[in-house]
Amino acid sequence: MNRRVTLTTMAAFLVTGMLIAILWGLGLAAPKRALAHDLAVKAVSLSNHSELTGTLNTAAVVVQMDDSRSLVRLIDFSEPISGLAALTQSDLAVTLAETDFGPAVCAIEGVGCPSDDCFCDPDRFWAYSFWDGAAWQSYPVGAASSVISTTGAVEGWRWGAFGSAQAPADQALAAAKALDWLRSQQNAANGGFGDSVSSAVEVMMALGANGEQIDAWAADSGRSLASFMQLRATRFSRSGVAAAGKLALASAATDSCQPVRTVTPTFFFSDTLHAYAPDNGFNAWGILGALAVSDTVPAEAVEALAAQQQGNGGWEWQAGFGPDSNTTALALQTLIAAGWDVSSTEVISGLAFLKSAQVENGGFVYDPASPGFGADANSTAYAIQAIVAAGQDPSSEQWTEYDNTPLTFLLSLQLPDGSFEWQAGTGANLLATAQAVPALLGRPYPIAVRELESCVARRLRARHGAEGCPAGVEGCVPSTKP
Repeated sequence: MNRRVTLTTMAAFLVTGMLIAILWGLGLAAPKRALAHDLAVKAVSLSNHSELTGTLNTAAVVVQMDDSRSLVRLIDFSEPISGLAALTQSDLAVTLAETDFGPAVCAIEGVGCPSDDCFCDPDRFWAYSFWDGAAWQSYPVGAASSVISTTGAVEGWRWGAFGSAQAPADQALAAAKALDWLRSQQNAANGGFGDSVSSAVEVMMALGANGEQIDAWAADSGRSLASFMQLRATRFSRSGVAAAGKLALASAATDSCQPVRTVTPTFFFSDTLHAYAPDNGFNAWGILGALAVSDTVPAEAVEALAAQQQGNGGWEWQAGFGPDSNTTALALQTLIAAGWDVSSTEVISGLAFLKSAQVENGGFVYDPASPGFGADANSTAYAIQAIVAAGQDPSSEQWTEYDNTPLTFLLSLQLPDGSFEWQAGTGANLLATAQAVPALLGRPYPIAVRELESCVARRLRARHGAEGCPAGVEGCVPSTKP
């Protein structure tokens, strides 16, 4: 009898303990308790950002939406704040609900549940934790009761089932530093990055991977990336299908409007070729761009891409060039985005080709037939995106060589100022830095899918408030975040 009571009591204790853990994980406040969260600089140094902003303290908020996709925000504070305040201080959309246990986080950036049904999903919730410099640790209190008081604190939020693993903070923090460096490279004279529209588009995809919009990216002169693109997007989009495809991807990722006469990849589709272009790389960018802006993609374009796969599983950019890891990674993301099953022969063979391009340091070379040229940041970033698109973990044993993973190699190329080198010893590289960010944040192409709104319609809609678009205005669609 006593044994039965003891076992029953223990079971009740375990269930209650798990419930409390889940409630705290949800960000619910623990009554009359507080935790001083004083992480030393050894955990992670965010001094780069502090120096740039001139503020006293800086903390990072890392939000993971699923098994791969993450967002990161750096917040500044002068007085100790709670974890909930840190989350709401970021520019992320946060949905809260008041409960008997305190405020609960229901949704972040639209992922989760509505405030009037905060626990709508019985299997998933927003877990709250902090990074100790090596691993995520659960808080013994809710987000409203935790206290952040030291520069270097890293707060984590993970949507998923109880016990779901969150990706190491190193990746998101590296992405934040990379974005800080990219911002420092913005041209004060025109708001772009040099005079290259192509570079600006690559930067757009990087900040879009972090859920940012281009209006907020303004140089000291006040010239914004948005104004730079509005003057140049149309001409760039008409220069070729790859340009139109990349611009469509970047615009969808950043929720950017479409200037008058700007075209999407559909403009370049050839009824004769049954594809966007005769070459794999161009066709792939066309398909991805069309998918990103919700244009109809003819099935024959995707089939044409699949049919060009080589016997070794790889794709070549143009006929006669020979298969390479970059085009293969791009083709894999394209097929998967177009609905190809990850268990299909094409995807499995493509991943096998990528594996043949992986070298001992965990990185990927451009041409596996010439591994002596060495792994580089761009090839590795594209490979990571393809691996994630296929639903695999780039840190898994399958993608580990001599204890090195694609992510550890990519991180090894980041310089102290936040920039990435193309290869070790080559110096800061804008393209490598921009392309590293989506990979670090687990965002394959297309980063977001949405209809593009014309810039004219957006201005008109802005005048009519948040209620929606004026009646009869063509190309006016409600603005949404990724």
